[in-house]
Amino acid sequence: MYRCMNVLSLAMLVLLIPASCVDTGLMELLSSYDDPLMTSLDLAFLLVTHGYNATPGNGCVVVVAGNSTYTLVPNGERPGLADISDSKSSSLTFN
Repeated sequence: MYRCMNVLSLAMLVLLIPASCVDTGLMELLSSYDDPLMTSLDLAFLLVTHGYNATPGNGCVVVVAGNSTYTLVPNGERPGLADISDSKSSSLTFN
């Protein structure tokens, strides 16, 4: 029983640590709106107008915030604006 709880606790920590490393303002902006038609160019424009260093690329947007670099991919019909990943973690989706 305790072994199962330890494994569950460890799994939760592994899942939560990358999310805490993502810029809070960026996370809030991405989860505040839904736009199924948003392209990477539209997303980059939105981020630049909110003060982020964003560059559209091949279907994605590269954002440099502080010492971190994030790759955002517009997520279409799913809630929020984009899926986000950084160089230190796997892909994260913010709903």
